[in-house]
Amino acid sequence: MQTDVMTTDSPLPRTDGRTAGGEGGPGPSRWLDGAPVTRALLVINVGVFLAELVRSGGQALGRVPLVDELALGASYALATLGEGRWETLLTACFLHGGLVHLGFNMLALSQVGPLIERTVGSARMAPMYLFAGAFGSLLSVGYYAWQRSGAVSVGASGAICGVIAAALVVSLRVQGWRAPLTQALVRWLAMVLAFGLLVNRGGGNIDNAAHVGGALAGGAIATCWRRGTGYSERSTIGVLGACAAVLAACVGVVAFHDRTDPFATMMLEERVRATKDALAAGHCRQAYAGLQSVERLRTGRVTSLRNLVDSNCGQAGEP
Repeated sequence: MQTDVMTTDSPLPRTDGRTAGGEGGPGPSRWLDGAPVTRALLVINVGVFLAELVRSGGQALGRVPLVDELALGASYALATLGEGRWETLLTACFLHGGLVHLGFNMLALSQVGPLIERTVGSARMAPMYLFAGAFGSLLSVGYYAWQRSGAVSVGASGAICGVIAAALVVSLRVQGWRAPLTQALVRWLAMVLAFGLLVNRGGGNIDNAAHVGGALAGGAIATCWRRGTGYSERSTIGVLGACAAVLAACVGVVAFHDRTDPFATMMLEERVRATKDALAAGHCRQAYAGLQSVERLRTGRVTSLRNLVDSNCGQAGEP
């Protein structure tokens, strides 16, 4: 298990599989050696995508249906704020919108993940990755709330931007601005952000807020890492266990909502439609439940819909 940490006399690995200061280090075929957290993240992301694939009946190969994304823990800005679905800030980081989305993100993670993990250790890599991903999702939720948008966000790219930014900070501290690796990481991060802006200008749907948030969080965390401070194997196991427990708890909360809330996988428009359908069928209790779910997302009274329900059912909500 990786327990090494950043030191000034322990050079960063090069992206060609060797260390920056010599001929040692894992070759390209063993790039993931010494990076158990990165390997685990790759396995988890691929495993979750297989679950998306099964749940969607194969549609995930192209584009995962929103209902399946929401059921598995996508970050829906209106629900995160209105219903306190904070667990989705993390679970959304392990979901992807399709096979191409997954492929690009896993390629990036497999390249930069071992670079930083072998340098600072698994006990720093794991919590940094999770926090960067969650903070990226949080900034995304804030941005969409400001835009008054009910967008759904998924993907590991916010967390991966955090890893790139952390590697940049470490490279800067160890090798300086002129180092080829530092400059390469600056270009990489700039290209990710620029690509998102260009695609969105062309009508695309890339969550650049999550990228920025993840990068800010990863970079900030890396500046707090102290050189020469190591983690014992026992401490590393404890940190990784805590990270796994947090992730498992978030997954459990998602499963709980799926089981207990019939509106958990519905967006705002679907909840409004379900409320009106319940009214048309004469099911007033269901109509009032739908109305309440709509008002949670709108964080306030929806006068027109409430008047419609009240006029058909009365304020007691009895059929």
